[in-house]
Amino acid sequence: MIPEKTHIALHPRLNKQVAGLFLLWLSINTFTLLHRGIYLEGESAKYIREANFYLANGRVSTPNFWLYFVQIGLIAACIKTHLSLAWIVALQLLLNGAATIAFFKTLSHLFPNKTLAFIGTGLLLITYPYQEFNTFLYTESLFYSFTLILSCYLIRMRALSARNLLPVFAGLILICFTRPSGLLFLPPVFLYLFFMFFRHWSIPKKMGLLGLLTVAFLLFLNKALGSGGELDFMLPFRDERIICGVPTLRGFLPIQTTAQGNSLYGLLYYVIHNPSQFLRMACLRTLAFFGLYRNYFSLGHNLYLLVFFQSIHAAALASLGYWVKVRPYPLVFFLSAIGLTWLTVIMTCDDWHNRFYLTICPFLIILALPATQKLLKSPPDGK
Repeated sequence: MIPEKTHIALHPRLNKQVAGLFLLWLSINTFTLLHRGIYLEGESAKYIREANFYLANGRVSTPNFWLYFVQIGLIAACIKTHLSLAWIVALQLLLNGAATIAFFKTLSHLFPNKTLAFIGTGLLLITYPYQEFNTFLYTESLFYSFTLILSCYLIRMRALSARNLLPVFAGLILICFTRPSGLLFLPPVFLYLFFMFFRHWSIPKKMGLLGLLTVAFLLFLNKALGSGGELDFMLPFRDERIICGVPTLRGFLPIQTTAQGNSLYGLLYYVIHNPSQFLRMACLRTLAFFGLYRNYFSLGHNLYLLVFFQSIHAAALASLGYWVKVRPYPLVFFLSAIGLTWLTVIMTCDDWHNRFYLTICPFLIILALPATQKLLKSPPDGK
């Protein structure tokens, strides 16, 4: 079967929508660039330093930085060729634009009523924290774009073939070496492929494939957890930090841990031997993750986060019935990606600027659209 195509340019109404979305994208990113410029501090400085180390030594300083190597490699290439780091920002903007187009096409594929595609893409564009990272030399801009492009390609894939799977595997490798959290996309991708294309297999075959994939993922994840460097997965529990880098205690608690703390065994050992603290920290980190409130943000900033994102959450919950009945396989992908990101925050800590949440923000917007359409007095299929 040939993948379905969305001929956006053939419909005058769609031309107007695309033009409007382009102007919105251009306005937001121009404002961000003029307002802040290229941000070279914070984690940007860390990646620049690591790029210089790589050029001098032919390796990264500690193994964990291989999982950030896409950004480090780009910076190293600019330094080596004496190009301005502005070229990386230009690439980030280009990929963000490509991801936005892919998002619009995917919404047009999921909802034949093209108004939903326009609304959903517009919501993503006015998610200012998401767009703001395009001018940072952090890993986030590339990571958001890569994960969104991969997800959109996957959802629109209509047949399983070597030709179709090659971009999927290439995309997974790319995001896994852009940020360590790229590993979290392995299970959602394989679950979607499994339910979408292998649902007619016999039960023994399905169980065997799932078992093999699960073991492979756990081994890969365990290797990544033990990659060393600045990673210490017990630290957020010892000083009960909810936000990464911000301990809530002056000292360390005498929690029960094992010497293999940076491993799946170490995390499981902690949960079993410290259940009350784990449950309490899980609740606090959940509130931080989905609530998005930060006491160091301004009142206006927190009100924006509260009204904008909690409205999306409410609409997404109200739309679950539609997804279960009409499109259950994309729902598996979206919920597994959201759930694994949430679980990771529970097991570690949340980000100062909600960066972990922003990865799944496009998925929550997609899930919210059927309920949004009800407000427009029209069914999601446009009939």
